[in-house]
Amino acid sequence: MIRQKIAKGIASLFKRLSGKNPELGENLISLYRGESFPQRNMQAMKDSAKYFKTTLDEMIKDNLSGQWYTPNKEHAKYYASGLLSKLKEIKVTPKELKDFYRYKTRVNKTNLKYANRKDMRFGVTESPHHVIVPRYKLKELPSKTDYLIEDKIMGKYQKGGLATILQI
Repeated sequence: MIRQKIAKGIASLFKRLSGKNPELGENLISLYRGESFPQRNMQAMKDSAKYFKTTLDEMIKDNLSGQWYTPNKEHAKYYASGLLSKLKEIKVTPKELKDFYRYKTRVNKTNLKYANRKDMRFGVTESPHHVIVPRYKLKELPSKTDYLIEDKIMGKYQKGGLATILQI
């Protein structure tokens, strides 16, 4: 069993490094996710976990943390605030993207596990700028991470920030 997991891990690593995934085809759509470091809402989730007497992992799962993506790269960059933030990219087929939008509709019909009222449902926006990728799909899809170093140095930190310190 351990050998199978190692073999799968090595195979997925080679797929990521080569940038090719024969099952996906040619017409791929990029989805982006901006992640700040440290996470902006982590303290609120810790407080909620304590309030509901559950674990932080359960709260993260209930809040769909790590599953939010957008087809708009600039929109994702907005969420990647801070010097150690990063931008993740996954490539999906048009069919998968359509399924993700349907998944969003299904999520909205689901009750929240941790809420003050028992009838509280998810309030995921119907906007096409927000996509929720199911967790099992995130494990399957190859992803690419960009730490936006050039943007940070030359962009928003240029006037009076890091660029001044480095004399750029």
